[in-house]
Amino acid sequence: MTSDKNSNLSLFFEPRSIAVFGSMREPQGEGLTVIRNMLNFGFAGSIYPISRSATQASGLKAYPTVNDVDGPIDLAIVVTPPTTVLPIIDECGQKGIKAAIVATEGFAETGRDGATLQRHLVETARRYGMRLLGPNTLGVLSTDYGLVTAPYSMGHNKPPSGGITYCSQTGFLTFGVHPVKDIGYPISKICDFGNKCDVNELDLLPYLADDPSTNVICMHLEDIKNGQRFIEVARQAVARKPVLILKPGRTEAGARAASSHTGSLAGDDQVHENAFRQAGVIRLRTWREFWDIPKALSLQPLPKGNRIAIVTATGGAGVMLSDAAAEFGLVPATFAAATRSQLGKLSPRLGNNPVDVGPMMSVREFPFSVYEDVVPAILSDPNVDCLTAVCHLGPPILKVFTGLAPLISKIGKPVTVLGYGIDLPEMQESVRQMESMGLPTYLDLETSVKALGVSAAYSRIRARMEEDAR
Repeated sequence: MTSDKNSNLSLFFEPRSIAVFGSMREPQGEGLTVIRNMLNFGFAGSIYPISRSATQASGLKAYPTVNDVDGPIDLAIVVTPPTTVLPIIDECGQKGIKAAIVATEGFAETGRDGATLQRHLVETARRYGMRLLGPNTLGVLSTDYGLVTAPYSMGHNKPPSGGITYCSQTGFLTFGVHPVKDIGYPISKICDFGNKCDVNELDLLPYLADDPSTNVICMHLEDIKNGQRFIEVARQAVARKPVLILKPGRTEAGARAASSHTGSLAGDDQVHENAFRQAGVIRLRTWREFWDIPKALSLQPLPKGNRIAIVTATGGAGVMLSDAAAEFGLVPATFAAATRSQLGKLSPRLGNNPVDVGPMMSVREFPFSVYEDVVPAILSDPNVDCLTAVCHLGPPILKVFTGLAPLISKIGKPVTVLGYGIDLPEMQESVRQMESMGLPTYLDLETSVKALGVSAAYSRIRARMEEDAR
């Protein structure tokens, strides 16, 4: 288990033993579902079902109370009616449990009575030095520990282990409704804050900044606790890792919806915008960006500048990517004379940026081999900081990039791939295969280049911070 100043939060992500409170009734009791999810994900720790009406759950012995369990327990997961939660937390406190996830709804998000109940919940936990996540939450997912705490059936929706940690105030932006395994996001952890009655972004930012398995922090926040403190902890995290935040509530209608969702106060959006700028946080705008942009920062190195090269098999895509690049803070690279000469030997039409390899493909016996010649030559140019390659997804291009991926990695400049085609299942499989090689691949044109724009923006922010620290 991780040992650092934030080690109390490791109990949520790296528990060795878990007590589950909730219905163990077949076939869909919520406590039973939590247990089945963990077993499906391969959790190797001890699981203790707590139920006065069941003697076993999913093959595990059940206990009438948590005090009937011999030995220590790291984490409690509570999925019971709101009026039963306080006595359970008190019981857990007496047992010495120091972390609890309260999945139950019906607290501050429901109004004044729920807010009072939530306040009493926090007071009870604090008497025992216990940290609380939630209520109104799916809890956490941790790929390295095979841990998932959702009370809804997750099947085998476990993503591949990777470097991105996603935190959100809604299960809608976590693992509850998104095919994270099929899409293949390289995920370390996911955390649903819920109502943020205790554990919130001020706790998670320093914890994740210290977490060796997280290299990109991505958060969805409907409100921010203690703006000045947020700027301090976020800035400290940004000095070490990219911090990307999706903050809805930009409109008055969105702010009202946020308040009714988790009982939060969204506040003035311009205030949040200024706080993000001061902290060095990069703000995301859409659902797609929240999920897709972090993978470029996780899988690829940071660019040293904002000069982009575009290699495309279709001239129209090159034009649109050039527009998108300019919008996202990138400028077209001007190739060095040696690069233009090298490309000119392949074809006199290849010296400009974007580089349209389409005509050259049409005269080659193996059309896709042109990428093997062009991509390394352009990436090696000292005037190029990053590259987007546009290509038809399928087995031929996979064969090419299987050979190119190690060379791209050796050159050490970030690359994204924009894929197109007419067979969607084949395209989706190609995306998974490309990303298993470390190449972030997109089916959306704007996102493929914005990911590089965000990487370049973070590179500038970090360089400025390092300069200020000298």
